[in-house]
Amino acid sequence: MHTKRHIGYLGPNGTFTEQAAKTVFKENGSFDFNMYDTIRDCLFAANDKTLDYMVVPIENSIGGSVSTTIDWLVHEICVPIQGDIHLPISYELLTNNSQVNIADYEIIYGHPQALKQCAHYLRRCYEGVDLQPTESSAMAAQIVAENTERPALAIANRLTRQIYDLTVIDTGIENNLENTTRFIILGDEAIDLPSRTMKSTMVVSFPGNDLMVLRKVLGVFQTLSLSPLKIESIPMKRKLGEYVFIIDLDTTDENKAYKQACDDIRALKCELRHLGTYPSL
Repeated sequence: MHTKRHIGYLGPNGTFTEQAAKTVFKENGSFDFNMYDTIRDCLFAANDKTLDYMVVPIENSIGGSVSTTIDWLVHEICVPIQGDIHLPISYELLTNNSQVNIADYEIIYGHPQALKQCAHYLRRCYEGVDLQPTESSAMAAQIVAENTERPALAIANRLTRQIYDLTVIDTGIENNLENTTRFIILGDEAIDLPSRTMKSTMVVSFPGNDLMVLRKVLGVFQTLSLSPLKIESIPMKRKLGEYVFIIDLDTTDENKAYKQACDDIRALKCELRHLGTYPSL
């Protein structure tokens, strides 16, 4: 008898993370989907091996890196990346059906990334309105649906509008209509995704925290014809001015070169941790 695989993601119902998870793992009866309240809860569960795969957001084209995900990947958990997916993001401004005709809203709920991704619109149209961060866009919609005392709005997506029976005040409110979020899939087993593109992610720290060593590391990539896709510094959490670097590389058809790059970087007396080589949708 075939055993269902357990998939975790950031809830509640209607999050972009849920959409990403169900795009990768089709709803065909082979998977059991589990919602978690916060990104920390997601990462705890992934690290505790309580499920097979966990899907969490890691980066947005407007808001930048999701700091909790990056921080925990580098410092708190040891679970490899098995894939990533890029999902177009579009937001709506939603309200409770009983508050449609209110002239002055007092509060706008939204995930911190959503508030950042819609900042231009909010400054232009709702300057001075209290902005309240939530754990997810779906939670913002849920709060507005369940609480009618204070005139409130939610920044969320079309799916949450349908789930929580909210009314649209405005659509397409993100700063850039090319808005995209990258989600990663964490787990111990490789997954087969319909993509030829392969990425690899490493965490590197330099001897003596000498940031000039970055130039040598980039030289290794250049020599081996590897293309860095992203380089981000993360505090080492020991003292101010000490950093580690998380580096994404395009390693499509370059697995041998990537392994050589890891050896060459370690030969520079750098500490290196491999976070995964995986397909990218």
